[in-house]
Amino acid sequence: MKVLITGGAGFIGATLVRHLCDGGHEVTVIDDLSSSGRSTTDSRAKLVVGSLSDSKLLEKLLNKKDVVFHLAALGIIKISLEKPEAAFENNLTYGVRLLEAMRKKGVKKIIYSSSSSVYGEPKRNPVQEEDQKEPINPYGASKYTFESALSAYYHSFGINSAALRYFNVYGPGDEQKPVTRAVPSWIQWALTGNTIWVYWGGKQIKDYIYVDDVARANILAAMDKKNGFRTYNVGSGDGRKMLDIALTIKKIIGKDLKIVDQGERPGDPNVLVADISKIKKELGWKPIVDLETGLKHTIEYYTERLKK
Repeated sequence: MKVLITGGAGFIGATLVRHLCDGGHEVTVIDDLSSSGRSTTDSRAKLVVGSLSDSKLLEKLLNKKDVVFHLAALGIIKISLEKPEAAFENNLTYGVRLLEAMRKKGVKKIIYSSSSSVYGEPKRNPVQEEDQKEPINPYGASKYTFESALSAYYHSFGINSAALRYFNVYGPGDEQKPVTRAVPSWIQWALTGNTIWVYWGGKQIKDYIYVDDVARANILAAMDKKNGFRTYNVGSGDGRKMLDIALTIKKIIGKDLKIVDQGERPGDPNVLVADISKIKKELGWKPIVDLETGLKHTIEYYTERLKK
């Protein structure tokens, strides 16, 4: 395949680039490098530093492409609460600009990195793709609104799409700036100090999925020959208390760490766990890396990184 990846210098994007290059695909990346924490990506891919606001650049990069993997986004819930207009501009307006460029260049497939945030506080867990969507923050709302755009562009213009609703992605290579995700924060605090800070007393139940499993889901969705607009949960299907995850990190690292509660944090659902039966049935995907193994790999990555 000849592919364009938006946000391909980011955490998930860089992992996807590596998997695609390993598979012999021709990869072009567009990234503005604003939050990835990187200035490069896999040397086998072509990196173009630019913005999705640039329609002419998008049309140029889409020439003769088979599929687009759309990962670029304003992806931090806290920032979306502080700057909701920016969240909708980045995650909806620029996404539609990408779809328009695809329409003009005749590119007929897009794999979209959506989010479990579209569900808000679900009425049941594990949550299924067809369950009620009621986002509780601007980030989730912007992600869900773009899914509607994908549906419209399929029915109106024949652009096929799959929206992959990621749950909590973790793993090696997360260089997000600023660091807001729990697992990389906790690991780095644990390796450099003696305290891990949690919210809500660590009682929230989340679904964590390893980044390489997420990359595989993207590639399987791109390879799928079915037409239409489809949505898939991408998670482990296994809910874990955040406190238990913190204790697992403490056990693996082997330090006498203090776990301190920081109280409430707005924008977070209390329980959010994926039902992954649909993606298993339709794409033949299932997670391979269990949480404990994934945390060990992630801790090894940050241990080496902190030595540099």
